[in-house]
Amino acid sequence: DDENYDYIVTSGEVFFGRYNIKERIGKGSFGQVVRAEDIETNQEVAIKIIKSKKPFALQAKTEIELLTHLLDKDVEDQHNVVRLLTHFVYRGHQCLVFEMLSLNLYELLKNTQFSGVSLNLIRKFAKQVLKALSFLARPDVDVIHCDLKPENILLRHPKKSGVKVIDFGSSCRSNKRMYSYIQSRFYRSPEVILGLPYGVAIDMWSLGCILAEMHTGEPVFSGSDQFDQMQKIVKILGMIPNSMLNRSSSQTRNQFFQRKQSTVTGREEWTIRQVKKSSSSFEAYNTQRNYELFVDLVYKMLAYEPDQRITPAEAMAHPFI
Repeated sequence: DDENYDYIVTSGEVFFGRYNIKERIGKGSFGQVVRAEDIETNQEVAIKIIKSKKPFALQAKTEIELLTHLLDKDVEDQHNVVRLLTHFVYRGHQCLVFEMLSLNLYELLKNTQFSGVSLNLIRKFAKQVLKALSFLARPDVDVIHCDLKPENILLRHPKKSGVKVIDFGSSCRSNKRMYSYIQSRFYRSPEVILGLPYGVAIDMWSLGCILAEMHTGEPVFSGSDQFDQMQKIVKILGMIPNSMLNRSSSQTRNQFFQRKQSTVTGREEWTIRQVKKSSSSFEAYNTQRNYELFVDLVYKMLAYEPDQRITPAEAMAHPFI
């Protein structure tokens, strides 16, 4: 192993007597991902090789349990969720074997020089991710992805529009919420920033952010830290409702907001600390019906109150989709 507890991979090495390693295709805090050939089936697979250190191995066990649960509920592979083919331990490293997929939506955006993709393509992506979210939200499935972002939505084939959701490494069941510090910052929901209880609706917030970004080419809320993240959200969506602020701890709330006397009503009201109100960046869109529907859907995904946020089933029935 190297100094980061990562397995040192050699091309041509055969794992578990079956997987011929080709090359490394990704790296993360959890470990690395390699492309390999399954000698028994001649198919390409992606193997996630977890670091040998204990917390990572334990985290991988949770991920394996969740992925196995998802497989049990989606035998026919109909819900656009990545398939775990098998898993094993190799030289002290948990290894998760997945079907091989193509590039992720961030790489796709990069290929457009970050100018964004068409609404027709966004509609196709949205429909498929909504199908995945609607599956995850089913009472008998009940999984919160917790890290939905363009990097975790992969094309099935380089030239086609089919996608799958990957990386359930941070996911949890809604009754077993493991962490309070979840979601990648740009896609982090207000309830998570405010330290409130969260549920499947946090994934819908992330999807709203992703769809807007796929169109404009840049993240809608690109905060440099938690504080800046909240600033950027309020700048576009307006002030967070008092109902949410009142539910958050005073410590968290006072980090982001302060009470100011309203010049209009004379009453004290919450305001974001030092924020310049600007016109919404959504307003620049042209007025075709299609855009209006798209913007309407994105706003519904970005409702502040989780229980007012559009659900996957409602979103699939939205006129844009």
